[in-house]
Amino acid sequence: MPALRAADLYHTGIVVPDVEAAMDRMSEVAGYRWTKPLSAELPIWMADGERTLTLRYTYSLDVPHIELVQEVPGTPWTATAHAAAHHLGYFCDDVPETSKRLEAAGFALEACAVTDGHAPSVFAYHLAPTGERIEIVDRALMPDFPASLQSRT
Repeated sequence: MPALRAADLYHTGIVVPDVEAAMDRMSEVAGYRWTKPLSAELPIWMADGERTLTLRYTYSLDVPHIELVQEVPGTPWTATAHAAAHHLGYFCDDVPETSKRLEAAGFALEACAVTDGHAPSVFAYHLAPTGERIEIVDRALMPDFPASLQSRT
């Protein structure tokens, strides 16, 4: 059984230097509409240790959904010279278990929110040796994703 289900893919994430500028650019070019930018201050585990980071992001209201994430230099959320897809975001029902299954499939744990020791919770990023990055997110955070987006406009 695969670690993920294709049907649970709900967004493509792009890390950008300026969320508002990227929102404006994508709205002008493709007509995207957006949620208000959101911020969350979370304890994050990364290979070089645990830090509390402020993650700032927005989702497109239009499908296919795009997540724009404000870069945080020196972390996995660092923008590239050409803002390319950063990750594919999947909902899952059990972040710790799905994280273990992704690791067993060769996707190393890169970063995750932690609430109890270093066990992934809420979300986790996994990176394949060939560069594909997967974000898994606890489905319970947004059980009705479209309604969640509409409530943030």
